[in-house]
Amino acid sequence: MPDLTPQPPLLIGEAHGRETVPLRNLPPGITAVTLPRITKDSDDTIRVRVPRDRRRRVSPRQVDLVADHPVSPYDPPPTLTTRQLIKVLQTKTAKRWPTIQADLGDNAWQIVADLIRCGAVILRCDVVNATGYSPRSWTLTRSWAELAEDKLAELQGRQHPEDLHRELLDIMSGIPELAHEHALLATTPPGRVLKIPEDTATRAEDWRVYEIAIRAAGVWWPAQGAPRKITAKELAGRSLRDTKSAWTPARQQAFSNLIGIPFDQAVDKADTELRIRGPLQWRVGTVIADAAACHPWLALPARGVRALGMISCDARGVFLVENEDTFEQVCKIPEIADTWLCIWGKGYATDGLAEFLRGLDGLPLAAWGDLDAHGIRIIGNLADRIGRPVTPVAMSVDLYRGGTKYRQEPTKLKENRKLAAQLACDGIEALRDLAEEIARTDGHGCEQETLYDEVLPALPGLLKAVHVSGSS
Repeated sequence: MPDLTPQPPLLIGEAHGRETVPLRNLPPGITAVTLPRITKDSDDTIRVRVPRDRRRRVSPRQVDLVADHPVSPYDPPPTLTTRQLIKVLQTKTAKRWPTIQADLGDNAWQIVADLIRCGAVILRCDVVNATGYSPRSWTLTRSWAELAEDKLAELQGRQHPEDLHRELLDIMSGIPELAHEHALLATTPPGRVLKIPEDTATRAEDWRVYEIAIRAAGVWWPAQGAPRKITAKELAGRSLRDTKSAWTPARQQAFSNLIGIPFDQAVDKADTELRIRGPLQWRVGTVIADAAACHPWLALPARGVRALGMISCDARGVFLVENEDTFEQVCKIPEIADTWLCIWGKGYATDGLAEFLRGLDGLPLAAWGDLDAHGIRIIGNLADRIGRPVTPVAMSVDLYRGGTKYRQEPTKLKENRKLAAQLACDGIEALRDLAEEIARTDGHGCEQETLYDEVLPALPGLLKAVHVSGSS
């Protein structure tokens, strides 16, 4: 299994969207932040609001204690015993402070501080006399919650490893597409514990993740002759006998690595929020994902970005594409897909995508959107949220004038004309002339898909110009 180039971990911090609260005597490496309030804007952008009083001051009654630095998705404190680690991972929703003290013993506070610093738990506290605090309960962080079930299976072990080893071999027998994986497991006999084959295509590090990928592939491959695509829940029910079993990002990626197809293409009704193609490797939980080797792309749910850990990327830049079909066309252009990190994120950027792009701040960022008011606003919204320039490509006035305008209801046209007029004054500067033209033509818009003949042949050159200007 290849090593990733050492880089600072880019895990999205639990403090995202919150505000720091100054409290006395916090342990090193820990900060207090306001409790999150999730809201959705009119354009469906999800935001985390900071609670304030009528005078706009932050004066919370409760806070969360979190790590004040980026952390790895899963890296337990070395001082934690196996028994204590199991107790931590068994947290379902929340665990109250008296129970935590009973589980961890006399050193409970020091252990909890270590767990907060390594990104394992969030400790909720009551604020006492404005600057003091009293622990109430903890919850697992997003990344630890995603991995908890698989890590518990590893720690608690299996009563009969030989039987499980034989069962997985039987599942793969007779499936030609799994013959190589069958041979790898056959030459990796179990001892007291089950061992993952070194060269497994799953690229998993936890046995439970590996096992689920094998079981799912054993159901998925024989079902490929059916006229209907198998659903994600159906696959879980048939392979794991539990339709409610979670397709965590790590499980999705291990399965996708094994069958060589993105999860959202392999199954129906997959929760995909992000597609990536290009020269990048990262850890999705505890599974290595390669956005260059995944064909046609690497697919992740939004929560998958929350499990982002170590990353290695040597792309020329990041290219964000607004529409799904357009993203597929871009991925077919080797001059772009082999050198640029291409991303489709479903229109307005999610918090996860915005944080991901912030972590790649050393790379120039280009975007191609629809030639309409919302396409302009999407790019401006992204630039504001990540705090860095975004260069629009293939969004000129000439292309707009020659493009096919899509049909809109009169009320929508009026709204889009009004938005375009506003963006012509205070929108992203590079697109103000386009916004002005859209407002002048009563709000009509032109979608990317109708401009393929004009744009796709020229796109490598347009991105080369962005790379050169970003490097100078």
